[in-house]
Amino acid sequence: MKISTGLIWLSAIAIICSIPTNQGNAAAQVSNAPLEAPPDLRDRSIRDVITVIALHNTTSLKEGDWKRVEGGELPAYDPPAGISWNYPWGVTLYGMSRTAEVTGQKQIGDFVVKHNDIVAKQYDYLAWQKKTYGKMGPLAGLDQIVRLSSLDNCGSMSSALAEGLVKHGVEPIPEITNLLKIVADYITNKQSRLEDGTLCRKPREDETYDRVTIWVDDLYMSCPFLARWGTYSKNARYWDDAAHQIISFASRLQDKDGLWYHGYMIGQGKHSPGKWGRGNGWAMVATVEVLSQIPENHKDRAKLLDILRRHIVGVKRVQATSGMWRQALDRPDFWEETSCTAMFSYGIARAVNRGWISKGNLKYAKKAFAALKTRVGWDGVVIGTCVGTGIGNDLNYYYIRKTTVDDSHGIGPILLAGSELIAAGEK
Repeated sequence: MKISTGLIWLSAIAIICSIPTNQGNAAAQVSNAPLEAPPDLRDRSIRDVITVIALHNTTSLKEGDWKRVEGGELPAYDPPAGISWNYPWGVTLYGMSRTAEVTGQKQIGDFVVKHNDIVAKQYDYLAWQKKTYGKMGPLAGLDQIVRLSSLDNCGSMSSALAEGLVKHGVEPIPEITNLLKIVADYITNKQSRLEDGTLCRKPREDETYDRVTIWVDDLYMSCPFLARWGTYSKNARYWDDAAHQIISFASRLQDKDGLWYHGYMIGQGKHSPGKWGRGNGWAMVATVEVLSQIPENHKDRAKLLDILRRHIVGVKRVQATSGMWRQALDRPDFWEETSCTAMFSYGIARAVNRGWISKGNLKYAKKAFAALKTRVGWDGVVIGTCVGTGIGNDLNYYYIRKTTVDDSHGIGPILLAGSELIAAGEK
């Protein structure tokens, strides 16, 4: 993504916040305090905010020439341009799709459809190259898709592709359905699981430590796609698997206060320290996505609703007076973070819109989005989002995580939150 000239206003602001003394590292400092957008943006409508963010993140798309000539050396070809394949981008594409739906901005929706068609065609061509020549030419932004070796590499993007099939009635090209079948097979049959079927991460062979872990992030990297694929394929096994993952993860990670820990170490029989904001966001968004797909009479629906409602109660209790939520949710000395705030705004608004919780809860989502407006520049640049984060050994690890300008983890969630609020009748 390019950084636009609208970032000039950012250069004038530098806020450094020091580590709390009770975190045991008073000397460390990090630029993760909030930066404020121009005041005029706060008066913009939700529609204007998500539209400018979506347009800021559209790229110039170009198809490849995809020559298929067998024999001799791998032929040179002109690869496509403007496409990407990574899990934050999958959330962004889903958010752009929802933005187009609620705003009527057809060019945004057309971008998502064209992008996904090119991605699927490029993957199909790379697979043909590998089969025919034993190697591949330029990957053109698809470095991760050719390594289906983790949930990060497949679930989020595939969920965005599947959204077009189940929600918008897009007639899929064969390359898309073939790609999604490969992803469904990977998640169902190849990803590491515990004996009870719970998705997990096992150490790589080159790692020296011996542990099996459950990451709350993986709920989003698997469940929304599984639920959508169940709807599209009319195969209930995928709905059942998605519901099972949320219930199983919650049994290990959701605390009595409704909030979730980031991870669980199977071998040690303990969870990670702290209740990381975005980790809780992944859990809430995954839960509302699955509930949005499974049938009303699904056997696990009541359990999922109970998990979601307890989560929302816990999240409401720790919302900051500004409307934001914090990097560690239950720590008032931690800084306020963009992506989790957007995720909770979306999750609460979706739950209200679907009748899963009372309408009075919408005020928490509205207050959050009002605060998010101060994190968006006039040209759609988003600030205050925590960078990618592994499981930490102590709370200080989460506190010193930095934020970057236009970090991809915050863009899609804001689009989803704004879209859901518009669907609720907000402007």
